[in-house]
Formats: sequence, C-alpha cells, structure tokens
Amino acid sequence: MATIAEEERAERLAQSAAASVKAGNFIDAARALREATTIAPENPHVKAGWLSLREEDSKSPLLQICRTWIKSKDEDDGEEALKLIKGHQLTHEVAEQSMSILMDYKGECDTLDHVTGELLRYRSAQTVLAKYLKDHPTETYYQFFERGDDSIDSLFAVLLDRTAWQSDATFIQAHRDAFILSLAMMMEEALDHPERAMKGIARLLAAHASHLNGIIDSDGFDVILASLDIRLPNSLRSQATLATIKILELSPDTAQNLISKFVTSRVARPTTDGLIVAFSAAAAIFPITTSVAAALFLTEGFISGLVSLVQNKKSQRLDQASLELLSAACVDKTCREAISRHCRLWLEEIIDAGIDKKRSNLAALILMKLGEEKPSEQVPQIIGPAKVDQDDLISRFKEMVLSTETSSKQDSVEGLAYASLQPKVREELAKDHAFLLRLIETMADPAAPKPVMFGGLTIFVNLTTYLPFQSEEEKRMAQLKAFANTTKPSEPDPLENETHVTARCKKVLDSGIVPLLVACSKRASPSVLSQMLQILLSLSQGKKHRGLMAQQGAVKLILHIWDHIHAEEHPHASSYSPASNRAAAHALARILISINPFHVFSAASALPTTNAIRPLLFLLEPDPNAKTQNLLQTFEALLALTNLASTDDTTRDDIIRLAWDKLINDLILSPNTLVQRATVELICNLVASPKGVEKFADGSRRADNTMHILLAMADVEDVQTRSAAGGALAMLLGWDLAVDVVLKRDRGVEILLRLCKDESEDVKHRGVVCVRSVVGAPGEIGERGKAEVKKQEGLEILKQLLITSRSQEVIQIGVETLKVLMA
Repeated sequence: MATIAEEERAERLAQSAAASVKAGNFIDAARALREATTIAPENPHVKAGWLSLREEDSKSPLLQICRTWIKSKDEDDGEEALKLIKGHQLTHEVAEQSMSILMDYKGECDTLDHVTGELLRYRSAQTVLAKYLKDHPTETYYQFFERGDDSIDSLFAVLLDRTAWQSDATFIQAHRDAFILSLAMMMEEALDHPERAMKGIARLLAAHASHLNGIIDSDGFDVILASLDIRLPNSLRSQATLATIKILELSPDTAQNLISKFVTSRVARPTTDGLIVAFSAAAAIFPITTSVAAALFLTEGFISGLVSLVQNKKSQRLDQASLELLSAACVDKTCREAISRHCRLWLEEIIDAGIDKKRSNLAALILMKLGEEKPSEQVPQIIGPAKVDQDDLISRFKEMVLSTETSSKQDSVEGLAYASLQPKVREELAKDHAFLLRLIETMADPAAPKPVMFGGLTIFVNLTTYLPFQSEEEKRMAQLKAFANTTKPSEPDPLENETHVTARCKKVLDSGIVPLLVACSKRASPSVLSQMLQILLSLSQGKKHRGLMAQQGAVKLILHIWDHIHAEEHPHASSYSPASNRAAAHALARILISINPFHVFSAASALPTTNAIRPLLFLLEPDPNAKTQNLLQTFEALLALTNLASTDDTTRDDIIRLAWDKLINDLILSPNTLVQRATVELICNLVASPKGVEKFADGSRRADNTMHILLAMADVEDVQTRSAAGGALAMLLGWDLAVDVVLKRDRGVEILLRLCKDESEDVKHRGVVCVRSVVGAPGEIGERGKAEVKKQEGLEILKQLLITSRSQEVIQIGVETLKVLMA
C-alpha cells in the first residue's frame, strides 16, 4: 500500500498529466501516468487520468482516418494516415489502436505498406503484431507478405526482437512458424516477390538457426538451391546464397550431401531446365565450399562431356549457366586444368563468333582466368592452335572499360583483375592514364555493381603492391630451401622492383585514386575497406606521395577505417583480419612522418591529433603473426609520434599516459640503433610537457632511474641519439628538481661535459646549455652544481669549447657559463 507521501506524489503526477492532455501533449501525459501508476496504482486520480487520456486518444484524427480507410480503401485516406504518422510523435496507445484497426485491412496497397512500416517502429504496435503472429500465424504472415516489402521486413524485425514477445516459448515457436511458411511460400508456382520469403529464410537462419531444428529437410534445401538459378533476379539469388552459407555452417556434412544429390540428379537426367538449375547452384557453391563443388565438377565424364552436352541442347540460357559454372570453377587449380584441356577451344569459338556479347565477354573472362597455365603433362591434351591470346583479351577488356557501354563493365574489370597479377600487365595498365581515369570514373558510379568496385580495387592493389619485406635471415632461409630442392633461387621480375612499383604508385595517385577511396568508404564492406588499406599502404611508401595523400583526405580515411575495425558495436568489426590493423597503422605512420601535423589536425578539420595516437601505438607492439619482427614499422611509428608530440601538451600528455612504460622499459633499450634513436627523439619532444618533466624529476626512485637511462643515452656511440638525449636534458635541466637529480648521479655532470667535447656542433650546443643550467640553478643546488663542474675540470673543457666551436651561439653560452663559474 502506498504511503501518504507516495499518494501525494502520484496525485501531483496525475495533475501534470491532466495539464498535458489539455495541452495536447499525450506522450508527456502517458509518461507521467505510467510513473504515477508504479507509485500508487489504486489512486483514483491516477485512474481518472488514464480514462481521460484514453478518451482523448479515441478522438485522435489518426484513429478516425484509419477506421474510415479500411472501409473506403481510398488512396487519399491512406495518404492522410501516412502524413499523420510521419508528422507526429504518436502515443503508444494510439500506435497500438492504429495497428489493431489496420490488421483488418486485406490486400496489397503501397500506402498501407508504408504506413505499416512506420507504425511498427512503436513498441506497442509491435506487441499487437506479435500477438497476431502467436494466435494466427498463417493468416498474419500471408497478409503481411501481400502488403509489401516494408510490411514483411517489419514482420521479420518483430520476429527477431525478443522484447516484443511474452516468453521464450512463443518467441521460438514464432520463428518455426515463419520459417515453415516462408519455405511453403517458396514452393508455390509463379509466386510474386519470392525474394520476400527467401529474405526471411536467410534472416531466421542467420539469427536463430538453433530454433529451426528438424524443419530443414531435402525438399526445403532444394527450394533454396533452386533459387540460385541465374534466370532469377539477383535480389532473390543473393538471399538464397546467404541461406545456403548458413546451412553449410550449421550442418556441413548433411548440406554437402544434399548439394551433391541436387546437382548430380539433374545432370544424370539432363533436361535443359534441370541443367540450368544444377549449373547455377554449383557455380554459387564454388566460392562457399570449393572442395565440394570441385569434387562434383571433376566427377568422371562430366567436364569431358560438358561441351557436347551443352551444344546439343542449343539453349542460350544453358550456355550462359555453363559459362558461369566454368568461371566459378577457375578458383580451383585442378578444375582450371580440366577446363583448359576440354573447354578452351569452345571458349575461343564463342569469342570468335561474337554472336552474344554477354557470353563472349564471359568466355573471355574464363580464358583470362586460365591464363598461360599449362595442363599436367601426365594427362592427355586436346588443345589445338589458340585463336585468342592473352594480349588480345587484355586489349578487349581495356576497350570495354573505356567504352560508354555499361553492361560488360563487370566482366571486363574482373578479367583485368586477374590479368594484373602479371607484372607486364600491371606496367601496361599503369602507363595508360586514360584507362586509369575511366576505371576510377566507372568505380565511382553509385549505380555500378559491387563486383565492379571490388574488381577495380583489386586491379589497383595489384598495380601498387611491393614485394613483401624480407629480413636478411628470411632471405638466407629461402636460398637454403632452394638449394635443398636442387633448384636455383628464382629472381623476381624486374618490373616488380621498388623503382617500377613506386613509378606505378605515382601514376595511380595522379589518376585520383585517393578521392575515390574517400568518397566510397562510407558504403564499403570490410573486404573493400581492407583493399583500400592495402592501396594506401603501398602509396604511402613513396615519401613524395605523402603530402598529396594527406591533402586528399587519406589520414581521415585511415582513421575512419581504424574506428570501424575497433568499434565493438559495429556489426562487421570481426570481419577484418589482423593484417588490416597493421596496414592502417603503418600507412598512417608513414604519412604523419612527412607532413606538418597542423595541416591535417586542426579545429577546422574536426580531427584531433589524439585520434592518431592509438593506431601508432599498435605498431610498437610485436606482431604475433610474424616470424621475424619488422622493426621498420616500429621505427616509423616512433617518428610519427615524435611529429605529433611537437604539437601541444594535450597530445604529449596522451602519448605519455598510453606509451611511457613501453618507451622506457623496452624501446629505449632496443639493440636496434634506429629504434633506440627514434625513442629518444620522441622523449625529447615529450619532456616539453610538465607531465614529461615529472617522469624524470618527481623525487621518486623510478624517476631517478629514468634520468639514469637518459644520461646513458647521452653517452652512446650514435651521434643522433646523443643529440636527442642532450636536447631532452637541456629542457629538463631548466627545472631545479631535474638539476638536483643529475647532481646525485655519479657520472651525471661528467656526461654533460662530454657532450661539450663532442665533434657535432649540435651536440656541443645541447651540452653547453645543460652545463649552463646546472651552474645557474638558484640557491644550494646551483652552488653544488658549480662545485661539481669545477671538480670534473669543467673550466678547462669550456675554455677548449670556445676555441674549437664554430657556432657563435655555442660560444656565447660558453662565455656566460664561464662567467658564472669564475664569479
């Protein structure tokens, strides 16, 4: 029972709700009444408030128009209802009642379809639909299927939303009912919009396959496989492909057996229609489970009799299905050999005849995939003189890309993607500026099929890829393996050397590839974004390319992709390989080495420097997938961080917070001179921040040890490392506490004076600044500093400095320091 205070609170909420009802703010009224009900459900004022709200809801113009519409079926009434839904925020009660009213509308209507989709954004409307699906599954499914795409899509969204259902049991049963009804719908003759049912099958399999145990049998799977028919719309075939993939994942052995029976039964009793369906299914299966498809393809007698079987049927559709199958089968080496042995002449005849452009282009694509590959010498060959060589095919595909005709673009781009695996073809394509421009224009077209974008990017990946990095140890191992196999180590093609690849990268960059990548990145899949990263990584290898890349938005693009990869809530975050992480971070590091960070990171660009820190830190960690570590990546990441650390204290503090332990405990002690040098240079920039100074002079033992390491770096053989360490010390010793730490080290002042004797003017400069700070420190610290410098023969070293230095600035500081010492 509610307390007096709770009753008073509930009455105030009821009064607020009444005021909201009077003002027409029904949503606010309902919210207040719901809160009041949780406090005092039996309060008479709260109950009266609900009655008042329901009375006002019943007067809603939307409810009135919905009641009129289901009787009149008038399009104008429907448009008015749609306008009221889109233009207002409905209360849950109005949405619920509207949905209940419209459940009585039978038949197909575009406006009703849109209205249904809009209403089902509300939880109360979803609850109504869930109840109907529970009580009348068949009638409701058919009703929404007939209404349209928005309605059936919303129906499946409700099916997959657990919160719309009262219990797990009703949730699971609804899935089973909808799946059975979708399969049944697919079995109907001449069904309109079969893609609606197949999309539901694919969504249910993807989300809750475990709820469908015992439903999928050979007949059901046959329906799905038959939907892969090349004569059917792509919208249906793509959903059937997704469903097939999921079934193969869930029950691979059973699914593979059913696929084999589906294909072999139709090939054994060859009708034109049956062969088209079988070949279409087999072609779709090849990229999903190559081993199963290849075993069917290589069944004795199939490929050797394929050409005669197809030619005897005299069906253009069967010709097309056969070519699609051969194209898909080229993914397997043994299948390629069989195609080359038994089908090459037929493919060349199709190209030579040129009767049907689509089939001719597909035959050319298959020949391109076969390439110059020779069949095994142990197998008899049935190859006559070639009518079409590779150069002819490449010219053909280039002409198709350059032409304004769009239907053949996909095959031509895919063919050139295969051809560009050859170094000579890469060189030819890169030198054709008009071709590169036209290819980019084709890829940029929003109406272009997805394979055009993927194939085009594959071409650019091939044009720009450098030979993989090999350490000296890896090179020696490769030579030893070659000698062990009694084969001479093969020399790489000269067209793959760094000079040629860099030249190709320059041509690709000049053609406008980066703006294309930026423009297309927002709608790109993980596989496409991974290709983009490969291209950007290759382009960034040339130092002269980096400025233009940054100007054209490469940095922002890389960070956008990095965020995609690492966003846990992103649906495809797990689709990226570990190599994508490194490619993104390495490309970013290379670009940031060579540019002024203020030109990229600014308030105007809404891109803070801190966004780039985590990708760069990723390169500081060892690559768990590499046999030998590529320290060049670590070195370049450190250089990029050093450049970022030159900007502001916010950036420096973030780097210190995230990377300090790695720098001091690991990288500064690296046996690799370049890595050690870059680490010290980064630290030199970091100590410009007060937080950087704290790491050396906060009075702790750890800070004392850190200063010891930095002093040791000022005494190493590498002059650039000494210079960076001297610069860091020069900044640190502007702080009295840092001077005190140095004076407590046994060789602290000795090392500073050794810097003054260095052959490098830069190092001398840093050394004399350090000594000036030590002797000029105030109070007792300064007195100790003077004494220690004199003890280490500092007077003589500084006098000698004045004689040997060629820098007026060094001489001036040396004179000032001597004056302090001799005062």
